[in-house]
Amino acid sequence: MTNLLQTLGRYVHTKPNPARPARTNRTRPDERSGAHQQPGAVAHTHPHPGLLLGVLIYCGLVIAVIGTLGTPLIPLIADAQHVSLSDAQWLLTLTLLTGAASTPLLGRLGDGPHRRTVLLAGLGTVAAGSLLAATANGFTQLLVGRGLMGVGVGLMPLALAIARDLLPPRQLAAGIGALSITVATGAGLGYPLSGLIAESFDYHAGFWVAAVLTAAAMAAVLAVVPGRASTRAARGPVDLVGALLFAAGLSPLLVALSEGESWGWTSPRIIALFGSGIVCLVAWIMLELHSAHPLVELKYLAARPVLIADVCAILAGFGMFNAMTLINRLAQAPTSTGYGFGASPAVLGLVILPLAVGTVLASRWSRWLGPRTGGGRGLLLVGLFAVALAEFGLAVRHDHLVELGGATFLFGVGIGLAFAAMPGLIIGSVPPHETGSATSFNQVLRTVGGSVGSALGAAMLAAHTPAGATEPSNSGYTVAFVIAGGVGVLAMLAALALPSSPRAGEPAVPASRQAELETLQEEAADAAASGLVMADDVEP
Repeated sequence: MTNLLQTLGRYVHTKPNPARPARTNRTRPDERSGAHQQPGAVAHTHPHPGLLLGVLIYCGLVIAVIGTLGTPLIPLIADAQHVSLSDAQWLLTLTLLTGAASTPLLGRLGDGPHRRTVLLAGLGTVAAGSLLAATANGFTQLLVGRGLMGVGVGLMPLALAIARDLLPPRQLAAGIGALSITVATGAGLGYPLSGLIAESFDYHAGFWVAAVLTAAAMAAVLAVVPGRASTRAARGPVDLVGALLFAAGLSPLLVALSEGESWGWTSPRIIALFGSGIVCLVAWIMLELHSAHPLVELKYLAARPVLIADVCAILAGFGMFNAMTLINRLAQAPTSTGYGFGASPAVLGLVILPLAVGTVLASRWSRWLGPRTGGGRGLLLVGLFAVALAEFGLAVRHDHLVELGGATFLFGVGIGLAFAAMPGLIIGSVPPHETGSATSFNQVLRTVGGSVGSALGAAMLAAHTPAGATEPSNSGYTVAFVIAGGVGVLAMLAALALPSSPRAGEPAVPASRQAELETLQEEAADAAASGLVMADDVEP
């Protein structure tokens, strides 16, 4: 295990960016006296940064694989548990709900001095949920297990915060870029794994695999990640009221989006859910603005790079989940429809696998693209363009499985570039002690956008299903892909509002903070322009 994790870490590029002048004796902001540093904090790096990064990458991949593990298993579970497909869909909906609701709380807990403890607790919750699902004889126990597994969604920001704390400056940018794509890469790997399990074993086997993978991640974290954050002092009390209020606001909205198609978008239940969710979120915003120790520091979200990254997170999440929903339905639709392929879960997994390939290649290509496209802004634009191009391409043609596979590859490239740019933009604009909170909120917005995309895609297909038929007409897929492509164009327009250079368009700042912000902006540009390369490219 140790050798494997060290190998993963050594795949991260550490050579200086050739398009940027070498910077000598540069210190991170939290290594300078008074620069975003908590009182009493002592900054130092991990003695084995390659091993640490390998562990964090492995944790990110495990979390992403487990998040997509249940999708191809839903038909098998519905049949085995004698429930409808719409009821079985709650195995994914509940995971999404618990993940989105718990992410800000985990991010805030991770901004304190006990990040390893929080990471282990989160992984332990995922492992417990996996064991519950693996041993379930009834549908209720399955739902509880999947709900606990959703906590894993909020652990990726912790990995980013640990990397920022403990990686040396020469590996920090590349490490953040590598971690940023693990969500999409793991999703691409999760589909074929689920398909293989569905074809070969009982559905319980998938959850046993999840439990084993999570247990290995916990062991690796215990062995490698330090017990206390080296650059963080103790923070104030955690805003539990804010966490509960945020969950109370977000959960009804996601339930309404998930059930709007089956309950009716104008039904009293859906209207009540939307109304209660909006009221709770408004109350949460007011509480956060006046709290001495808020769950999310909303003032930092107003910075232009953070705000635009968050907007693009919603829209990119919409495009990704919308595409996966439509491709899933299209590939498995019966051939009798005239457009479907009747694909088995294993074949569907192979169709989605290019997503993982695309994200890995995107991380390599970002090293070349970054300096030539203006850093984070350019990478974000190129990535969003690739996503929109894939959506519009599927709207024009989706007659062969090869075309679906090609589109998922293009999605992987686009999402890989966009997701690698977003954390760099955020980390370069907030203090280190707010890294976990700000990046976790960005993760929540990706999830919310994905929920809207998935729900709207399903609604479009339902609207184009003839009376008495079980499958939509082909025009439903065309309209849904066109709408998703249009959302991708909106995301590009939003990204254009980013400054073309680190300081372009930014308000003046006090001289005492200018050097600090310059260094943060440089690291953000590096993070967006860096990625994975082969081990023989690593400096000694």
